[in-house]
Amino acid sequence: MPSFFLRSVIVLTGLLSCLWLNSQAQSGKALKIADLEVQVAGTKQPATQLQYAFQAGDVLVLDLNNKAKVNYKVTVQEFYSSSPLYSVEETKKLNNLRLTVPQKSVYTITLQSLSETSTKSHFTLTRIPASAKAQNFNTHVAWRTIQDTTWTTATEKVLVKNDLLPETILDKTFRLASVTNITSNNRTTERFKLPANTKHWVYWVGVGQESVQALQESGKLLAKGATALLTGSNPLVAFGMGLLPQLPQVKSSGYISYYLLNKTNANLFREDEDGWKPYGVAKGQDVLSDYGKIMANQTPKTDDGYLYLGFLNPSTITGLDLTLKVVAFVDNPVYQTRTVRKPSKITTHKEPILPAE
Repeated sequence: MPSFFLRSVIVLTGLLSCLWLNSQAQSGKALKIADLEVQVAGTKQPATQLQYAFQAGDVLVLDLNNKAKVNYKVTVQEFYSSSPLYSVEETKKLNNLRLTVPQKSVYTITLQSLSETSTKSHFTLTRIPASAKAQNFNTHVAWRTIQDTTWTTATEKVLVKNDLLPETILDKTFRLASVTNITSNNRTTERFKLPANTKHWVYWVGVGQESVQALQESGKLLAKGATALLTGSNPLVAFGMGLLPQLPQVKSSGYISYYLLNKTNANLFREDEDGWKPYGVAKGQDVLSDYGKIMANQTPKTDDGYLYLGFLNPSTITGLDLTLKVVAFVDNPVYQTRTVRKPSKITTHKEPILPAE
């Protein structure tokens, strides 16, 4: 019987030895990852914190040699956890404190001196990897900044589109006398002012009733559908909106010349005095009918804000009926009331970036 008992003890001892050796073979080598002289904050200062990354199953060995011999509060806590892995309210030192890491994460070691002023201590931290495979795991912690946004809703007017609204500035017919007419002038000017927010403007000038009729005929093409609604079947409006590529020009028994002027030059032109100078963006020499489109950035700026179209009948004997039309296209922003989502508060915080396996 004793012999049987002795053999059992030997077998059990051997089995335990094998298990111990396997455990030793699977664990990594101990690594000292911190050996620091630490100035531990006092009660009137923010606590001293040290942060490291560890693998699940790592064993940590902490030593703290308190040279001032005052009490410390010490906690070891996983970064995202509300419960500490280890906590002590009062201690003068840590001697070979061993803790097993439950999960891969970043851990914060918080040291707080219970005296009002900071004190110096020597701190060492040794890591025993859970396995040889985790031997080279990087315990250094990198950080990234995360923005936290609190949103709110508000009602506001939002620009949804810009419409162009046509606005008739001039639409008139007048008589232009001949050169030899002793009672009337063969020169005249028409003054106009563009509305605010004009994006571009168009004009049409025609001699005689034939030109007017030809323009009206082109308007019949616009008499149906959405185009008619947009333009009011007005061919000059349609031209200004890009719905007609061109306007008709006809033969007539007379012709005129016209010029774009400012006030000073309009007066000189009308009195047939020397020195008047026209702008180059809108003019015509010896025309029966003519038209044009002028962008706002091409339109001259004048002192009084007015532009003048000057007309000249070069005929010595024939007076002419002249029709002038000017339409401005005004930028008309269209808004809608919408509920929009807006950030009311933006805060930032830092998160650790866990190292790879």
